[in-house]
Amino acid sequence: MIEGELCRENILVTGASSGIGKETALYLAKQGATVVLVARNETRLKEVKNAIGEHVYSYICDLNQLKSIKGIFEFCKEKGLKLDGMVHAAGISNPIPVRSVSVESMQETMRVNCMSFAELGKYFCGKKYSNENASIVAISSLAATRPVMGQLTYAASKSALNSMVEVMAKEFLKRKIRVNAIMPSYVDTPMVAEGGRFGMNNGIDAMPLGVIEPIQIAYLAEFLLSDKSKHITGAAIPVSSGV
Repeated sequence: MIEGELCRENILVTGASSGIGKETALYLAKQGATVVLVARNETRLKEVKNAIGEHVYSYICDLNQLKSIKGIFEFCKEKGLKLDGMVHAAGISNPIPVRSVSVESMQETMRVNCMSFAELGKYFCGKKYSNENASIVAISSLAATRPVMGQLTYAASKSALNSMVEVMAKEFLKRKIRVNAIMPSYVDTPMVAEGGRFGMNNGIDAMPLGVIEPIQIAYLAEFLLSDKSKHITGAAIPVSSGV
């Protein structure tokens, strides 16, 4: 029988089919949490669900379609799951030079990376969807404060995400729901691999403590979801690896 820090808690994880979201979902399940996996790739999401085995649910949702987000919470309600935590790990980078930026690409990045978080928070804070003393963790990025080439909209979206975290942290205090962000530098994920052509590899090579493994972010997310961090809210915690 698993008796982890999050045993018997219900945790929603977006972006759960790949990268940080996948690693976090797998780790939280090992800590005894019941995990609700959310992603748009049905095949990969099914693989993660099968890897966890039990005490796991999955819901297909493209966070670029903001109006579909309420369905996630209605699904949880139908399954009798009142949420104790949420990790918003879904994100896209769309690395592109300024001269090639389009309105469409900017809108998509903003919708997935930060506007979707506002929608998720709006429903999560409702009494019918979550318990008091719950915790929300947003996966932001060090790019919010230290952007590099090709990250015009990505950096802006993560900076906006950090501001949303601060506002939610204040507004959700009535229900004792904590809201924090994690700001990693380069993490060994498929999304970071896409950015190599814009000089991001130079930053990776300059990391004194090495490229960050997704499991390291999962460890920090688990800490922020647990009572170990019960006095921490409104924080954006950098994971720089020495950059």
